[in-house]
Amino acid sequence: MSLLQRRLTRLMGPTHQDPVDFPDPDSARTVQDAMVEIGRKLNRPGWLAYLVGGTLRDLLVEPDGDRGVQPRDIDIIVDGATREQVQEVLRKPFVLERFTRFGGLHLSRGLCSGRRVLFDIWTLADTWGFHSQNIAPRIQDFPGTTFLNIDSCATELIEPQRRQRPLFEKGFFEGIAKRVLHVNYAPNPYPYVCVARTLVLAAQLNFTIARPLAKFILDHTATGGIDALIEAQRSHYGTVRCDAKELEVWLHDIQRQFDSGQHPLRIQVPHGRHLELWSDHLIAADGRSHPRAGS
Repeated sequence: MSLLQRRLTRLMGPTHQDPVDFPDPDSARTVQDAMVEIGRKLNRPGWLAYLVGGTLRDLLVEPDGDRGVQPRDIDIIVDGATREQVQEVLRKPFVLERFTRFGGLHLSRGLCSGRRVLFDIWTLADTWGFHSQNIAPRIQDFPGTTFLNIDSCATELIEPQRRQRPLFEKGFFEGIAKRVLHVNYAPNPYPYVCVARTLVLAAQLNFTIARPLAKFILDHTATGGIDALIEAQRSHYGTVRCDAKELEVWLHDIQRQFDSGQHPLRIQVPHGRHLELWSDHLIAADGRSHPRAGS
């Protein structure tokens, strides 16, 4: 928790926390500037913006985390606003690429470097897990709605004055500390996206897979097969990051370990492939628009 707080402070450092004038209205200078810009636009009476999901995970596990993470795909939840209000506030200079499956906004922001940073923004009330569990939307309960344990964290986008950011989580830090992927909340309208993401993350991060999650993977691939995972990658990432042959090897190895009673299970991936998957992640996030199936 302390490490994440420090890296969040570095990511949104002191020079970026005060209001900044953007002399070029069409292009932010850095990813951090774009994040602060969107935070400032969402800083309205009765509204509160939270950073969730992959950016928080990457701050702890990205290979270059000690030197500072440059996220290219940022998930934000807004409490206290409707999606129409959020869309109107962010109409400029952010570009609405499309609406997500869950009714959120998939936005892009050009940087002076010519690259883009992508934002998925949705309201707390529109979070699918709250509807599926029929519970009132509260940010402290959001971590209990994510499929994977290493997605189950939320914190305020802009650090509050005179106090530390609150961190809401459910198994997030334990999963990262033990380097293991668990099912956090199994119901999901896009199970094949969940399976594809799990396999990619296990290979990319060199994390093990808990047996309940391995069973989820094996049960769904027995039904949908490799083709469903290929299509899920195209849907979620905008590209195929792991081809059919690689997936077949991984699934065969998971089945073998599962049948032998092994716990947890591991995908055997060479170190170079780990790095390729990190590189693929940055290329896909920087150069493509792609749907997101939850955090």
